[in-house]
Amino acid sequence: MSGPISTIHDAPHGDPASRVVLLTPDWSTVLDATSTCRYQLRLAREDILDGGTSVFDPSDERLAPARAEHRRTGRFHGPLRLRPKDGTPFEALVSVVSGSPAGGDGSTREDLAVMEYDAERQVPHGLEQQWSRHPLHHSPDVVALYEADGTLRYISPSVEDVLGWTPQEMTGRVTIDLVHPDDVEPMIDAMLSAAEVTGPPRPVVFRVRHRDGRWRHLEVMLRDLSDDPEVGGSTVHFRDITDRVEELGAHWFAGLDALDGSSGGLANLTPEGRLVRFNDRFQQLVGRSREQLLQLDSLEDALHPEDRVGWRAELRRVAQGGAVAASEWRHLRADGSLTWVSARVQRPLRSAGGSDLLVVTVEDVTGRKEAEQALALLTPREQEVLGLVRQGLDNSEIARALFVSVHTVKHHVQGVLRKLEVPDRRRAAERVAALDTSPRGRPRD
Repeated sequence: MSGPISTIHDAPHGDPASRVVLLTPDWSTVLDATSTCRYQLRLAREDILDGGTSVFDPSDERLAPARAEHRRTGRFHGPLRLRPKDGTPFEALVSVVSGSPAGGDGSTREDLAVMEYDAERQVPHGLEQQWSRHPLHHSPDVVALYEADGTLRYISPSVEDVLGWTPQEMTGRVTIDLVHPDDVEPMIDAMLSAAEVTGPPRPVVFRVRHRDGRWRHLEVMLRDLSDDPEVGGSTVHFRDITDRVEELGAHWFAGLDALDGSSGGLANLTPEGRLVRFNDRFQQLVGRSREQLLQLDSLEDALHPEDRVGWRAELRRVAQGGAVAASEWRHLRADGSLTWVSARVQRPLRSAGGSDLLVVTVEDVTGRKEAEQALALLTPREQEVLGLVRQGLDNSEIARALFVSVHTVKHHVQGVLRKLEVPDRRRAAERVAALDTSPRGRPRD
């Protein structure tokens, strides 16, 4: 099997929170699934890539007639039992059709079946009253109870203080759609591994969307109690640690800023490139005010258009664990001029920074880049002459050093001044002074 089919993510109903599963035509194997489905059905990416994974309960007597109807008509709609991997089967209203989920051109695919299902449940009557007598019901930490299919059965009232949602608004739904997209995969992995944990659960940190749209950092402890007849699902305890994360990150940033001093620009940005904080030197180097920088959707918007694709690739490489390396980029200043900067992007240690923000340090290398570009305009002989000019030699001394006539040296000096757009020899030497080494060459015969 070559891997998941990407069309599911391009479909109109390909929202990660929707319930869409791609199947082989005989329904025997899952080809791909949205995040909510994988969460409910306890499917890791490896399960899908390995092949042979089914999501239907084989003991369901309705399954064979449903498959037969789909083979005969190309579609099926009705109730079936879905079976999570290593979990308890649950009832769902299932719709299966043949063809690509994109459906934009009306075409169908013979090697694909698209399943959507609805498994929303009503919270059992009396559960709120039952749990209201438990001490955890009144804890400042949030306590939640999930069905085996991922549906939220109960959540304590403190969730409104943490996430802004009332318990009534959250129960009966699959809440993975509130998890930050970058944290969905770790969330699924944590859920799948919860059953294997013995002893106290290990805390993990995820970002979850508050009702007002902000992302909150939650410290979460998962416990799989599916085999407990009194629970029959998973319990989740979580607390908001956003202030701690941001405070640690601010202290870490301030420490770096102090070590860096005033010579370098320093900034924190998200893996997507949005600036979070930066020092004064960073503002000066890129030529934009604090307000202008914070209004940018991404730092790449302040780069030369030809550098933006490369910058995105560099952020992605470092965010995925790549080694720190210096790279050079052109920044468009607010006044329209260009500044060349040497940038180093790195991930802070989580224990030190407390967040997944990237750190970028920048240094102005405009002078060196302009010197390199100017030097590239000169012929090899002109570079030799310029190197000797920088050493303080006059035309006669240069002529003797290169075994050429004084007239030839004058011709080359005029060529250097013209190409570097400077009026005299001193300015020519200053033009390339930013280079680490003087342009020199061996004398020719």
